[in-house]
Amino acid sequence: MIATIQEQPHVSSAKETCLLLGRRIHFMGAGGIGVSALMELARARGALVTGCDGSCGGQVPHLRDMGIDVHAGHDTAHVDTCDELVFSAAVPESHPEIQRARELGVEVTPRMAFLGRLARGVRPVCVTGTHGKTTTTWMIAQLLIHAGRDPSVLVGGVAPSLQGNVRIPRGRAGSTRGEFVVEVDESDNRLGEVRPALAVVTNIDNDHLDRYGSMENIQAAIANWLCHTVESDPLAACIGCGDDARVLAAMEEALGRTGLPFFDYGFDTARAVRAARVQLNGLSATFDAIGPFGAWRDLELPMPGRHNVMNALAAITAAWRLGLDEQTVRTGLAGMERVGRRFEIKGAARGVHVVDDYGHHPTEIAATLQAARDVAQGRVGVFFQPHRYTRTSTLMDDFAKCFAASGAEMIAVLPVYAASEKSIRGATHKTLVQRIEKLGFSNVKAVKDRAEGVALLAAWAKEGDLILTQGAGDVTLASHELLDVLRANQV
Repeated sequence: MIATIQEQPHVSSAKETCLLLGRRIHFMGAGGIGVSALMELARARGALVTGCDGSCGGQVPHLRDMGIDVHAGHDTAHVDTCDELVFSAAVPESHPEIQRARELGVEVTPRMAFLGRLARGVRPVCVTGTHGKTTTTWMIAQLLIHAGRDPSVLVGGVAPSLQGNVRIPRGRAGSTRGEFVVEVDESDNRLGEVRPALAVVTNIDNDHLDRYGSMENIQAAIANWLCHTVESDPLAACIGCGDDARVLAAMEEALGRTGLPFFDYGFDTARAVRAARVQLNGLSATFDAIGPFGAWRDLELPMPGRHNVMNALAAITAAWRLGLDEQTVRTGLAGMERVGRRFEIKGAARGVHVVDDYGHHPTEIAATLQAARDVAQGRVGVFFQPHRYTRTSTLMDDFAKCFAASGAEMIAVLPVYAASEKSIRGATHKTLVQRIEKLGFSNVKAVKDRAEGVALLAAWAKEGDLILTQGAGDVTLASHELLDVLRANQV
């Protein structure tokens, strides 16, 4: 379904606006990139912010550099003088700090509910989906910034030009006007806490089944979220990947229940917005975007892979809906910056290129490996770290098939990064290696730690090769370690 652009501005009312001036808010899980972003946004709106985390890693140093008081470890005394406690999904309701807050009558708020409050009084441009939401969110944000807009931005990865993952409107530090481009995490099944004005769904895949139970439940949650779109906004609409049958079904359900316009995008010629004449050129791509806006020919995108062309289609559709013209989109796309850990080129030594990528689901890994194969002049090696026991257990066969068919020449696999989960019998890196070998791929090895994997890959690599450090855990540190070893052994 195609709808015309409506030019009326979105006007916020004082009742809608999330006012936090002087409110004392304590955040648990401050090291996480999602919670730390909420802390920055809350402080920009006048809140008195503190935080705590189980370690001093992650975003804690960044927050402390900003002058925000973040405690190492947990203590019930943290909540004694606050007005509100915000906690991440990793913190159980039974946690002593939460229980103490309830005893004191302190308001207790899950992070997604707090994000929903921050989205009041603005035009929330919300991106969700199993894969690609971080890149798509940042693409939309960059197009708006390039157009001279002044959006608030919250993205799930570090953007170099932001020196973090948050953008505060420049016009007024506490401003709640204009667009709020925000990545909405579907992992903890609380999508309904955030009401979008413009909703973007990249795809629906078999992840976080420990929370949802089934793919059907994920699709239903997405459809319900789309039905929460703020219909009073003149630009309210749903945008989704029509090449994904589940996304298309969710959008059609939302259309039937609300009558909201939707725009499907993809490579299929049946899509409202589609890509044509796609050419992949190593680290970049060119393509045509064809839709209700006409045909925008020979668009340039400085990112590798068909998956990034798909992400760009989502961003183009959102930008057009928000009133951006072809020339603005064209020049904005050509200057796109990647988010950190999204096929991030870390460097080269001895003629070997090292790339770091956050993808931790078989679908993401397959897309990244295809991009690596397109870019590499020689062989491709992978240093993979499974993320979470639940995901490793549920998707063990999918991981094995993905790597066995990857076209990589060498794979080293680290032990599972627990991410606070308890181990599950059989969900080990050694089991994954055995499954890969059973599918006929022999050049794969289970390593005990990063040092062993780095030594293995450094000894294997030769000029022209590309090595990919892959996963959502601390495998990212191996990219620097690998470059150090390669440089130390340069002739």
